[in-house]
Amino acid sequence: IILKTRINYIIISILLSKYVTLLYNSYGWKIMKQIEITVRLNEDVKVAIKKLEKLGYKKIRESDIEDIYLTSKLNELNKDNIQYILKKSVLLRKLKLADKEIKKITYKNKEYDEKGTVISESKINLDCSDLEKAEELFKNLDFERLVVVKYHVIVYSKGTLEYAFQIVENLGTLIEYENSDDFANKSISDVNNAKEEMYNQILETGINITKEKDVKKAYELIAKSLV
Repeated sequence: IILKTRINYIIISILLSKYVTLLYNSYGWKIMKQIEITVRLNEDVKVAIKKLEKLGYKKIRESDIEDIYLTSKLNELNKDNIQYILKKSVLLRKLKLADKEIKKITYKNKEYDEKGTVISESKINLDCSDLEKAEELFKNLDFERLVVVKYHVIVYSKGTLEYAFQIVENLGTLIEYENSDDFANKSISDVNNAKEEMYNQILETGINITKEKDVKKAYELIAKSLV
């Protein structure tokens, strides 16, 4: 596989995640830290959607997503270090919309508090037209499949609010709600307060959800595979 020098440098730097900070500094990329909550639906998705529609929410898109997580540390994986292994992984994402297909290589850098709650997330995305060849490249660098996450997404919107229903294979239905503000210079307290407010906004719609605010799809599927 032949890659242009700059793209090759970026991909390898992502793979060796200790160099990600260097990338930010070298290329002058702005690091925008966003927060989101992912809650678990505690009722049928059709019932939840009807509640939103009665409140004036409209469906704006549907998609199917397949995320293939790759890591070079698969032999180190155990039930106590799943977060660490995920932080040392990249994912190949295939997103199918009604009129197009989007393919990306993504590195996610999630930051956690002492309780394991996600307090911020930054991403590096690269467009990739051939994910099969990309996976072959990673395999030649000793990366292996960690987990495959497949889910159908239905997004409902009203004003600036967007709720994404994620019907996840072998996991159930979740709702993801992303805050569009930049939390790069915010305290952990600010982040937790914002997440609590976001959680309460979902509750106010009448949708039945569990008390969880940070359901992690890949984490949970990996944990289930280790039982």
